[in-house]
Amino acid sequence: MSLRKKIVLYVLLFVGCVVLVGAVALYNYSYKLCWKCSTQDYYERGKDFVCSDKEELRQTGLDFLLVAADRQQSAAQILLGEGYLGDLPEGYISFDATALGCLIGQLPQDPTAAARLFNQAYTTLRQQELSDNRLPLNFGLLVENGMIASDNPHQDAHTLYLQAAKQGNYAAMRSLGLKYHQKSDYVAAKKWLSLVAEAGKETEPALLLGDYFYYGKGGVLNYDKAIRWYRVALKTQRTLWASASEEERLAAEDVPMARIEMAMRQLQKDCMRVPMTLHYRISGNASRYTVHTEDRPEGPIGIVEKTDEGIKAQIDNRITLARSIPTRSKSFQSMNDGMEWMLHAYARSRYGSSAKLNFILEH
Repeated sequence: MSLRKKIVLYVLLFVGCVVLVGAVALYNYSYKLCWKCSTQDYYERGKDFVCSDKEELRQTGLDFLLVAADRQQSAAQILLGEGYLGDLPEGYISFDATALGCLIGQLPQDPTAAARLFNQAYTTLRQQELSDNRLPLNFGLLVENGMIASDNPHQDAHTLYLQAAKQGNYAAMRSLGLKYHQKSDYVAAKKWLSLVAEAGKETEPALLLGDYFYYGKGGVLNYDKAIRWYRVALKTQRTLWASASEEERLAAEDVPMARIEMAMRQLQKDCMRVPMTLHYRISGNASRYTVHTEDRPEGPIGIVEKTDEGIKAQIDNRITLARSIPTRSKSFQSMNDGMEWMLHAYARSRYGSSAKLNFILEH
């Protein structure tokens, strides 16, 4: 073989070796190359890579998530914010618990970085219609916990919870119901707690609703309705404890069963009492009711009024209210609801919670 042919052969062998080494290197590190990746691609690949069993690949996944976050990808910002925060607020629902679990081991706890990322995502997403009802709930919790900046955190958090609840978020409904309960706004609490209780996921909301009607919280004393909600609590308890032992099931049923028996006894006593009749009349127009009762000739017991801010019932300031009625004014969904609350609150204050009354409208 001539020298020239040998040189050509050696050159070809050398080039082949270089190509082979390059191909192997490209294969081994191809995951790092993302020339045509969109921002969404960086986010999706980053989520997958951060849970790899290879340290180098996990680092690449974190780098990809950071790239997506820098490009204002809200999901990446939220996921990284969760990772930096570590201890999420109670009730917070992560969109990707698996990726978050992997990130927590790689990111240091840095509340400042978490707040920055959460605020960036919130600024972007609050301008949009949030189709996933977990987002407003999570944002509400972050606002309430000071991770998202707000001039009025309590009001902003409430607005976000309300948005999530209207979109069918069970946790937001529960949160709203309990917050209204803590404020003794039992009428508003009933609205949300009834939806939660009917979902059958826990017994507390149904027990609270039963207590409202048993003790007349919110102005309406009704043992039949109390028993109904206590039975809902019992049914839920039986469902939740269906796989437990018989002894555990019976123990779990003690509370709702005791409440049912308590309300049944009161209902029997109530049936034995002779009901009083209280006549009332209404003056005014369709947007303002003034309510009068026959037993109070000195003046009306109050007004129910529809304004631009909603419907409000106001009991006359000269009437002494029972201790079980925490306020003399409440907001309602309808004029009739407001009038019913006013009549019951007045009757309980004047005749006691044990009195049995029939209200008759005079025409």
